[in-house]
Amino acid sequence: MIQLIKKQILKKYMDLRLKWFKSDQDDLELPGSIRKVRHILLITPEGHPELEQVLEAFASELYKIFDNVQVSTFQRSSFRPEDGNWFGLPREEYLDNFRQEKIDLVIDLNLETDRLCTYISALSGAPLRMNLMPGAYDQVYNVQIRTHELGNAEYKMDKMLEYLRRFNSK
Repeated sequence: MIQLIKKQILKKYMDLRLKWFKSDQDDLELPGSIRKVRHILLITPEGHPELEQVLEAFASELYKIFDNVQVSTFQRSSFRPEDGNWFGLPREEYLDNFRQEKIDLVIDLNLETDRLCTYISALSGAPLRMNLMPGAYDQVYNVQIRTHELGNAEYKMDKMLEYLRRFNSK
């Protein structure tokens, strides 16, 4: 019973926090901001073994698009209970790890909205945040590349890479 109550409180708190999320960043000049990217946090989806090779190819392409880039990955399963507080909300120290990395771009490749991943994206300190699929927290992501809704995940990732190449061209 307590677990159910904790989950409900966590859900409500995260929903409220993400709904009212406001970035500290001023308006961005997109091509210029993308050309400055040196560290990317790639959030990968769980439970999609059929996408493993596609995700590896996606990450490899990022190294071709950006000079001297560092790509870090995050998957929901890497979030341990001790990384969160009593409710399961990421501890400030945990979020500070992302902020200290000075991430320039977060790319969330989840196929469904994931509250925890969106929360980490929002509070990572990254000035650019992209997601693959539209969802309830689109306001958190300030770079949204929308493709035809019928396109599969691989098609959408290819389009995302295409736009990153175009924005990063000199």
